[in-house]
Amino acid sequence: MAAITSRLVGASDNAAVLRLIAEVGTGLLGARGAAVLLKDPGGEPAVLAASDETAQFAELLRTDVRRGPCVDCIATAAVVAVPDLTLERDRWPGFATAALAAGYQAVVAVPLRLDGEAVGGFTLLFAAPTEPQPWQLSLAQVVSDLAVLALVRETGPRRADRLFEATLASLNDRVRHDQAVGVVAGVLGTDPDTARALVNDYAARHDRPLRDVARSLIDRTLDPADLTG
Repeated sequence: MAAITSRLVGASDNAAVLRLIAEVGTGLLGARGAAVLLKDPGGEPAVLAASDETAQFAELLRTDVRRGPCVDCIATAAVVAVPDLTLERDRWPGFATAALAAGYQAVVAVPLRLDGEAVGGFTLLFAAPTEPQPWQLSLAQVVSDLAVLALVRETGPRRADRLFEATLASLNDRVRHDQAVGVVAGVLGTDPDTARALVNDYAARHDRPLRDVARSLIDRTLDPADLTG
């Protein structure tokens, strides 16, 4: 939490804040997987940050975007808690089947709100049936609010427009980050998860925005070998 708030009052680095928020889900809140989703200008939920970058997890999130707890959470602007997914196969047949097959048995989706409207969701996936405790829901809502603050740091009628602009920028940052991870993995001959950790750790150690580190790796002004130093 200290790392998140220090980022908010320091130099703007939305990607780092959103990544830290996803890590709260798997750290403090005990989920096996977590993701921050926000509505894009077309109104569709898009993944801005995730604790797990595996193909299986990404596919599950795409399933959830089509129909799942996070979609319902955004539509109702309310928490959607599912302690046991085996009991919800009829409610979300596609999502429940995919989540259970991936080893997730419970889910909690918390709304990201701006001016009283749900603009996204913080999704937590658990490996065992889980009844969320009040403190967990409260903390999840706190970090959801921080996610919105990271993207919109102003008041007035332009807040919603600024949020859409920040969402597009964050989506572009995510694509650039993935490209940088591919560069590092290819040059160092390592797997994507290790490469991603190297990129993130380098940015944190040197207090540089992730987008700047990613850009430097892509245009080769930063040598991937320097990440291991």
